[in-house]
Amino acid sequence: MDHVRRVSTSEGVVSWQQLKQFSYLGEPVELASAAKGIFKPRQLALPISIRTTPPRDGLDAPYEDEVSEDEFLLYRYRGTDPNHPDNAGLRAVMTEGLPLLYLHGIARGIYHVSAAAIVDDDRADLTFKAVLADLQVAGSGTELTTLNDRDRSYQMRLVKTRVRQQAFRVRVLAAYRSTCALCRLRHAELLDAAHIIRDVDGGRPIVPNGLSLCKIHHAAYDANIIGIRPDLVAEIRGDVRREVDGPMLAHGLQEFHGKTIRTPRSPSTAPEPTALEQRYEEFLAAS
Repeated sequence: MDHVRRVSTSEGVVSWQQLKQFSYLGEPVELASAAKGIFKPRQLALPISIRTTPPRDGLDAPYEDEVSEDEFLLYRYRGTDPNHPDNAGLRAVMTEGLPLLYLHGIARGIYHVSAAAIVDDDRADLTFKAVLADLQVAGSGTELTTLNDRDRSYQMRLVKTRVRQQAFRVRVLAAYRSTCALCRLRHAELLDAAHIIRDVDGGRPIVPNGLSLCKIHHAAYDANIIGIRPDLVAEIRGDVRREVDGPMLAHGLQEFHGKTIRTPRSPSTAPEPTALEQRYEEFLAAS
């Protein structure tokens, strides 16, 4: 967990390559398997990680369907035999009170990682119940099974929020080839996935409701300084176009008035016209 915490982003995103870099006492140790959801390295007697496969159709996986109403992860057995070695291994992990890495696939080769503790085993439903928490919580020495209901629910909500946010960002940036749709900046660390229809307004975290924008253009879009018409042409708010301030304003905003934004190659991931129209109406009202 210390290794994964070091190599992952502050939001808990880790690549498959980073997972493969772990070694202990000079010996490589596998942390996960591409072929198995429940994974035990050859050096250990018990599993060390559980994994959810990334979606393959570009849409969000039904993460909420894997969480119970009382905010526990519901992790399905491997197959239907409760005594399969993988299922028996997780049962032993629960008995021993050991933590696990939980890897939630958000895109091919990209995972959100958190800590998990198995707390219940429903053989009739072929399901394990687990507590999820941020890796920092597990690293602080806190026993996940001792979290009270309030803290446990908070940790689960935090994990779910981060999974949605990071999955949205990864997929939007991939669709736009890690390029700002407006200024063509290609530094991924300076790019955001901007919602066309905001979360609070019912916008879904899917690529057609997203735009890859650099941080300044994302902020300007959210502030309705930039508007994007349904025909994919950008407009800069009139009062900002008339300002005289310096090269950043002139070249960072004003010169993009009337420019056509770049969109993904695949029509299935292009901005949704009705979403653009709704958001453009908001821009006009703000203008």
